[in-house]
Amino acid sequence: MKCLTLGPRLALVTTVGVLAGCGGSSDEPSSAPEPSAAIHGDQRTILATVDALQAASRKGDGQSVCADLFTPALVKSVEAAANRSCAKEVRQRMFSRDAAISVGRDIEVAGDRGTAVVREQNGNVSKLSMIKHNARWRIDRVTAQNPG
Repeated sequence: MKCLTLGPRLALVTTVGVLAGCGGSSDEPSSAPEPSAAIHGDQRTILATVDALQAASRKGDGQSVCADLFTPALVKSVEAAANRSCAKEVRQRMFSRDAAISVGRDIEVAGDRGTAVVREQNGNVSKLSMIKHNARWRIDRVTAQNPG
C-alpha cells in the first residue's frame, strides 16, 4: 500500500473498513463475553468520516477528500509537502479500488476534538486526529503508530 508522507511520523491511511462489533454467545453465563459499549452520536459521525474516506479512496476522488474530509490546515500541509494540489496528491497516493480500513473500538471524543485508531490491511496503524466543525468531523492530522 502507498502512504502519503506529510512529515516525520505522519502518514495518510490508504485503506478503510469498519470492524463489526465482535461478540459471542454461550449457554454458560460465566463464560459469556461482556457486551460492547454502545457507539454514541459523535463516535458514529467519526465512523461516517472514515467511511467517506474509504469511499473516496475507492473512487479516486481526491477532490472530495481534500474539500470535505480534511481540515484546511491538513490540506495546506499536504500541498506544502507534495508541492502540488492536495487533490492530485491524495488521488495518486490513496486511490485503491479495494480500500479497506479497520477502525479500533476506542474512538475518543473530547468536545470538538476526536481520535480514531485505524489499521490498514497491510498492518500499518495510524491515529486520525479530527476536529468537529458544523456537526461534521474533519481529519486534521494522521500520525503513524506502532502496531500492537
